[in-house]
Amino acid sequence: MSSKSKFLGVGLLLSAALATADATAQSEEPIKVGFAIAQSGWMANYDVGPFKAAVLKIEEINAAGGLLGRQIEYRVIDTKTDQTLAGTAGANLLDWGAEMLIVPTDYDYGAPAALAAQNAGIVAISPGAGDAKMGVQGVGPLVFTAHTAAQTQGIVMAEYAYNVMGLRNAYALEDVSIEYSKSGCAGYRAGWDHLGGTLAGSDTFRNDDPSLASQITRLKGLATPPDVIFLCSYTPGGASAVRQIRAAGIDTPVVSLTGMTDNYWLGAVPDLKDFYIPAIMSLYGDDPREEINKFLAAYKKRWSEDPTSSFAVLGYSSIEQWARAVEKAGTTESEAVVGVMNQFKDEPFTAGLTSYTDQLHIQINRPQLVMKVENGSFRALEMYRNKFQPDMKLLFRAG
Repeated sequence: MSSKSKFLGVGLLLSAALATADATAQSEEPIKVGFAIAQSGWMANYDVGPFKAAVLKIEEINAAGGLLGRQIEYRVIDTKTDQTLAGTAGANLLDWGAEMLIVPTDYDYGAPAALAAQNAGIVAISPGAGDAKMGVQGVGPLVFTAHTAAQTQGIVMAEYAYNVMGLRNAYALEDVSIEYSKSGCAGYRAGWDHLGGTLAGSDTFRNDDPSLASQITRLKGLATPPDVIFLCSYTPGGASAVRQIRAAGIDTPVVSLTGMTDNYWLGAVPDLKDFYIPAIMSLYGDDPREEINKFLAAYKKRWSEDPTSSFAVLGYSSIEQWARAVEKAGTTESEAVVGVMNQFKDEPFTAGLTSYTDQLHIQINRPQLVMKVENGSFRALEMYRNKFQPDMKLLFRAG
């Protein structure tokens, strides 16, 4: 062999070695996941639990060898329950190199961070947004929510009130402060009308100004008193509304949304009775699902405390579903991962059966755990899956 040939051979071998070394180094680099979430302000009640649960799932994946053979690294930036800061936090995490973002558990407060991810070509998941606009038609096709649509939450409680509780004459009290609560009432009305129930009346209020004196006067003045009140709200204003309703001597059963979940607000309404919600899970040792109880035990072992919010499991399943899609796609590349997620049909994740399509990135038919307040605590009643499903017109409140 000539000296020139030998030189070329050595060069080719060196190039191949360098390419292999580069690929190996790249494969050993961590996968970066960013959390642009509220760790302070009222949204922290909904975001901190899912964050801790997501960290639990990340640590479980890392302990099992990682995702695609790579460890997952995460970073969190506090949005402080501020919509403007949410967008900034999302952008900063993308600059850090995040390959997926977890954003706040509400459309209004999470959309700015999700939009930053969408514009950068990165998948974003909100663990608990109940508005379908946290998805294809709202923020974009790379954005998902792991939660059930607020319309479905309303439909579940309409069907439960009508079919199980035997109630027929309703009154709707709608919190018009955010899209979530307005969408919940839209679902309840649609479900109630589909069943043939009567709506005796309706009224509105705002979560940040929950004085109901005039609304209660009008409610008590109805010619035909309702046998059920649908409260479309979330804490803290929703808790104030319940307190005022009961203080006015109105003991009519109240059904509400998942945003009123968990015990932390019940002290404001002592001896509350006949209050029902569609919950994500029970924190009180009576959830009928083995996978939920296994999750709760793992969470307590990791954090030395129980979750303070049932939204927590949605954070766990946000990582769970993204990781499963990454594994099936064989890459973290967004378009490939989204292609897998769009094929999920009743996929059995810890938070519940999960389905997506290329047009719908929210749950509209996941079974819900109906819970009732008894003796100062929420207690599980039964799993309930809605028969009537919201169409696109209802999900986007068109018309």
